[in-house]
Amino acid sequence: MDNLNQERFKQLFERYTSGKCTEEERNEFFDLYAQHKDDEALQSLLDELYRQVKAETPAGAFVNFRGDISLPEIPGTRTRKITPVRKLLIRTAAAAAIIGVAAAAWLLTQHRQSAPSLALNADTGKVSVIAATTTIHTANNEKKVIVLSDSTRITLNAATEIRYPDTFDQRQREVYLEGEAFFEVANAAEWPFVIHSAGGMKTTVLGTSFNIKAYPGRSQAIVSVVSGKVKVTRAQQELSTLEKGQEMRLQLETGVVTRRPASEVTIAAWQSGDIGFNDESLQDILKDLQVFYGTEIKLNNPGLANLLLTTGFQKNTSIESALEILCDLANAKYARTNNGFVVY
Repeated sequence: MDNLNQERFKQLFERYTSGKCTEEERNEFFDLYAQHKDDEALQSLLDELYRQVKAETPAGAFVNFRGDISLPEIPGTRTRKITPVRKLLIRTAAAAAIIGVAAAAWLLTQHRQSAPSLALNADTGKVSVIAATTTIHTANNEKKVIVLSDSTRITLNAATEIRYPDTFDQRQREVYLEGEAFFEVANAAEWPFVIHSAGGMKTTVLGTSFNIKAYPGRSQAIVSVVSGKVKVTRAQQELSTLEKGQEMRLQLETGVVTRRPASEVTIAAWQSGDIGFNDESLQDILKDLQVFYGTEIKLNNPGLANLLLTTGFQKNTSIESALEILCDLANAKYARTNNGFVVY
């Protein structure tokens, strides 16, 4: 990263962390990060910027972009009272360090700690008690990257929730997903990792990196593998075992399963801010666009709901342009409403 880009990155970092950047500046910021994320100069610059943020932050704990937590020491004391806020930060950091959109998070936000809760095993039908959990949310048009205590890295797409225990079971690791996420699982062969998602689908990791798209209310769930291998089951029935470059689609209502090839570029497109669809229903596409653009989009023509379309949009595409393209493909029309848009 040259000096000019470093200075621009510093300016954008300061505007982003202060909450003052425009959408254009935010996109420029993440583009710069994506272009130079493996550059040692950028890593050094981020360390410097985080040292400055830490010095100016009065919080009791601080998490940098690498996910390292720093807790203050109180000179001359051996014990200290842990406040609820500090206890929350410590427990959260032990389970996962939140790092930001497009691989660096600037603040610990949008998550909560919960008391021990119950979980229904879709295979056995038994209810069991699970440990205290951490739940991470993303809003519409928001992405986050989390790194779990086992070094597993998960990138969350917009309008997604993931829940996991503060301490993983020694026999296997289990997480619960509503939405879309890209997983890079550590120690998959030695320590089973299982993802529970929409429609009772269970994905057992036999490899390393893959994507799951399983939003509640969608007609289908999609599992795509970039590397390694995963096994997908539902109600004790094995649906598919997928390897690198393979994708499985489960029709949640009918249980129909289809397999097809999938490229890494297509699987990872949403992580860079783009959005793509390959033979997905218009109904599901509009729900995804509603998340992508953060505005309501209704479909008032039930006859078009299951129409399968293949298309894609770059992150700077306006919602009007996206809807115009979709309507051309579907032979439909759209109009603006008080709350958003309607397709008919």
